[in-house]
Amino acid sequence: MPDIPQTEFFVRGGVALLLGLSVGLERERSAHEDHHAHFAGIRTFPICALTGFLCALHDGTSMIVVGFAAVAALAVAAYFKASRSEHPGVTTEAAYLLTYLLGAGCARGLVLQSASVALVVTTLLAGREPLRRFAQTLPERDLAAALKFGLISLVILPLIPNRDVGGGWWAVNFYQTWLMVVLISGIGFAGYILTRLVGPRAGTGLAGFVGGLVSSTAVTLTFSKKSREAPTLSAACSLAILAACAMLWPRVLAEAFIRNPDFGFELLPIAGLLFGVSALFVAFAWRQASQGVPTGETSAVTYRNPVELLPAIKFAAIFAVVTIAFRYAQHGFGARGTHIAAFLSGLSDMDAVTLSMANMTKSGAIATAPAIGNVLLALTSNTLVKLGIVVFMGSAGTRRTTAIGLGATCIAAIAATAFALRG
Repeated sequence: MPDIPQTEFFVRGGVALLLGLSVGLERERSAHEDHHAHFAGIRTFPICALTGFLCALHDGTSMIVVGFAAVAALAVAAYFKASRSEHPGVTTEAAYLLTYLLGAGCARGLVLQSASVALVVTTLLAGREPLRRFAQTLPERDLAAALKFGLISLVILPLIPNRDVGGGWWAVNFYQTWLMVVLISGIGFAGYILTRLVGPRAGTGLAGFVGGLVSSTAVTLTFSKKSREAPTLSAACSLAILAACAMLWPRVLAEAFIRNPDFGFELLPIAGLLFGVSALFVAFAWRQASQGVPTGETSAVTYRNPVELLPAIKFAAIFAVVTIAFRYAQHGFGARGTHIAAFLSGLSDMDAVTLSMANMTKSGAIATAPAIGNVLLALTSNTLVKLGIVVFMGSAGTRRTTAIGLGATCIAAIAATAFALRG
């Protein structure tokens, strides 16, 4: 048996006892509510945790295995005995086996880790009914989105070799490229879940802000069309569009900080200032909308699943092409070439430009000031595209309000670009 100080023995053993009590208390309460007894409750679970604790005090793993086999045999016997009259499931038995391992973890010094696992397990056990309702009402497309995100991030990414293919300005690291896919898919998936949580008919301001995390273009298209179909809702549609476009700045900052925190901190003051300008016009649009038709009467935005394999491959290709284009432009035409490439790339995709600049500043391929200027140029062109959508597809009222807001944002972005490039 390892030489454990007496104080450590009682501290770790006490934690193991408390963890067993927490799980056992929940199982005892659950048995009372279900009006049938589980084979283990508030007394048996602490005993199981202490059994694991004492077995793990011995050197090696033989005693842990023997103890686990004993408690597993007891759990199996209890399950088959209960199944003759009623089939209660195996939740209590599974929790019982895990409690043994929690006690063993405490003995081996994994006190914090064991306590964290016990907290998660107790939460899962106590949340049985909410979790069941969630599983029963979960739309199939949401489950599919979660599974596809797991496929993209946990299955495909580890299989890609992390090395450059090619050389010079046209070298591509497919692992880093797919990592950007995981990042963008994760941000889009988080925004998609938020839109599902707030409901399809949330207030237009909230719908715009949250929708901007998924696709500000989708928000702009949807509410531009709606404003033409129902001109009385023009003010509310303008609010949704401006709110979604304002979310470009926080999204860009999030991408920059995740890939290169130093670049994110350099970009923060300018992006924060431009977000403030956008937020002022969002507040103005909200005031207009609140004085007219209630914003909750607008139609819901239909978002496609943000985690799809083919769009992911498409983004990976765009990211690789944009990165190569920036290197080629810098190699052949200097800083001015990258500015042109940034403006043109922003017309179709903002994320690829931001991530390329974050990666290139991290590797030292480009200085921070021109990289910030490139991001701002891409954001300017991207905003101009959305302004064009509103002008050609929106109602007169929506065109007027949105043109003022997005136009002022573009002017501020151009001024910020000039300042960044001069620095």
